Amino acid sequence: MTSQSCQRGPESAHMPHKGPCHTILCSPGSSLCGSSLGPPKKPGGHSNPAKSSTVVSSWVAGCQAGLLGLLLLLLWCMSMAGGLEVKTAEETQIVFLHANVTVPCEIPGSPHLDIKTVGIIWSFKNVWNESEVPIYELYGNHLKVLRPGANVSLLGLERGDASLHLPRIKLSEAGEYRCKLVVTPEHAEGMTRVDVVADPAIEFFVIPATERIGERLICKLDGFYPEAFDIKWERHSLKDSHFQVITEGVITGPTVRNDDGTFSVTSSLALKPAPGDHGIIYYCVVSHRSLLVPKKLNVILPKKGSVEIYVTIVSPCVLLVLVLILAAVYCLWTW
Repeated sequence: MTSQSCQRGPESAHMPHKGPCHTILCSPGSSLCGSSLGPPKKPGGHSNPAKSSTVVSSWVAGCQAGLLGLLLLLLWCMSMAGGLEVKTAEETQIVFLHANVTVPCEIPGSPHLDIKTVGIIWSFKNVWNESEVPIYELYGNHLKVLRPGANVSLLGLERGDASLHLPRIKLSEAGEYRCKLVVTPEHAEGMTRVDVVADPAIEFFVIPATERIGERLICKLDGFYPEAFDIKWERHSLKDSHFQVITEGVITGPTVRNDDGTFSVTSSLALKPAPGDHGIIYYCVVSHRSLLVPKKLNVILPKKGSVEIYVTIVSPCVLLVLVLILAAVYCLWTW
């Protein structure tokens, strides 16, 4: 309808406002307004050939400019109409070190697509580098994988799923992942933030006392990321279930960076048992971003009295058995 309105020339001035599409094509400066499909002629049917050639060239240039304006207008109208949309993760995606990760990028509604008309470019920007680099490209017969193992399922792409699959993700691959999807002639993009964490391996054990150093408890964390952590020491007895936070005698060393970029740290507690302080349960409580809830490890120190009972009662019993055996052997030998 728009092109017909433009060809009506002066009559279009009496038509109501048609929006931006009508304004661009039918403005006074547009070469399409009031134009016929041939060069203008002089009254009487006779025309000047040189002047007619100039008019024809001008008319052709005007048509080209009009077509270009029409193309730009169509692209503008498509963008205003909404066009293609993609859905990515709304919140930061937290993944574990060396896990197989899927970064989502989907077209809502599960459309059926012809992958010959689909193009997908995944790019990545890590937390230390401001530049964005492509890691996966697929359009037509062109496939370029810059991150080893990165993949977009072709079967999924036919259903509008352009999610990126990354095997064994590394710490250095934490950052922003941008999905640029083209379904000719429309395009859209979305961004997902990915954070990589590593949960600590925890060792909890007792170091016996020596002549110089008393008995100690050791709580060792290894292979965790990021560096921030928290270690608390607690205790309670079998008779009293109330937990007591321990601050005295606690030494927590500095964090040490491992070769793979993760961290390690050791915390120790010097034990100073009081008289009658038996059957105490000690806890090492670890908090870290990779843990949904703090992790507790405990050790129960045995009562000293049980060791003494074992020595004073069990040992005479063993000696009595040995005496009886020797007596029986003597009797049999002398018989």
